[in-house]
Amino acid sequence: MADPAFINQLRLSSVRLNLLNATRIPAEFASGCLIDYHGKRILLTVAHATGNQGNWAVQVRYVPGQGTENYQLGAMHFLAGASLSDPTLKDIDFSYVEVPATLHPFRQDVASKEIVKSETPVTIHKPSLEDLPQAGGNYGFCGMVLPTHESHRGDFYVGGELRAYSGLTYSRTEGNYHVFSLPFKHPGHEYFRGCSGAPVLSESGGLVGLVCKGCEEKNEISAISVSAYKVAIDILVSVV
Repeated sequence: MADPAFINQLRLSSVRLNLLNATRIPAEFASGCLIDYHGKRILLTVAHATGNQGNWAVQVRYVPGQGTENYQLGAMHFLAGASLSDPTLKDIDFSYVEVPATLHPFRQDVASKEIVKSETPVTIHKPSLEDLPQAGGNYGFCGMVLPTHESHRGDFYVGGELRAYSGLTYSRTEGNYHVFSLPFKHPGHEYFRGCSGAPVLSESGGLVGLVCKGCEEKNEISAISVSAYKVAIDILVSVV
């Protein structure tokens, strides 16, 4: 049985990213996480979601009578890599950007356009960026999935389901991807759509990776290693 405390920890672990169209309505969404690292607040996510250089924003909160508040991210940082054996540059599925230290989104229970029943600040992680997954550990992630777009009486609503998954076990590392076995049959990629970029956490809160892809046949999820790109974040915050 899933540990309720871990599930609650996961529910607050990620932030929702909205790709805003010309009318500032979310056309797509993904996930990410906020970290405080050497005095700076940074958003971490994955490049296959945000690499289109569209108008991506962090969803901050819904404000009754005003609508959804978003913080637009602007230009983000992307990486590419090569090796001596293969000098061709290849894109790396990792993206990041510094954000204001005051940016702090909320997880809300919105009852109607006039009523927010409750809200809780999402977690601002304080990682070492050196955590690695261990065999026998319990891991999980959370993101908004199954997006919906509806229009009612002149108002436009964008929704989805917030889903937290725990009970993942570390299987292996392939290159800079950590591979985790799911404790259930992979439901299909459409059921994880929107989780791209969500942090993969251990029960102790260790940030080991960001959700990137899955394999239905093997019931697996792959997460790009955060520790593999620690040096890029160190350069951003000027500690190297």
